[in-house]
Amino acid sequence: MWTALHLASASGHGGVVTLLLERGCQVDAQDRKKRTALIKAVQCEAEECVDILLKSGANVNAADVLGNTALHYAARLDTASIAEKLLSHAADMDAKNQV
Repeated sequence: MWTALHLASASGHGGVVTLLLERGCQVDAQDRKKRTALIKAVQCEAEECVDILLKSGANVNAADVLGNTALHYAARLDTASIAEKLLSHAADMDAKNQV
């Protein structure tokens, strides 16, 4: 079960992400696997949405049910530009997942 913010972020729809956040959508809402919109945006390599979510105060260190943070997914996908953005927003590079 995703929120509209999760869906827009995963689809790379920056305009919709901005609109939802401006209307008061919870930036750190979690789906049933505890994934935030930021995690979904990183998983889908939606860099514009990552930027918008970070500027809106998304919790960069939020972890899903497996303990993976957005930085874990950026590392797995080899998206250095996204990893750099996460690190510049104080992503914990020493966070450990459960795998």
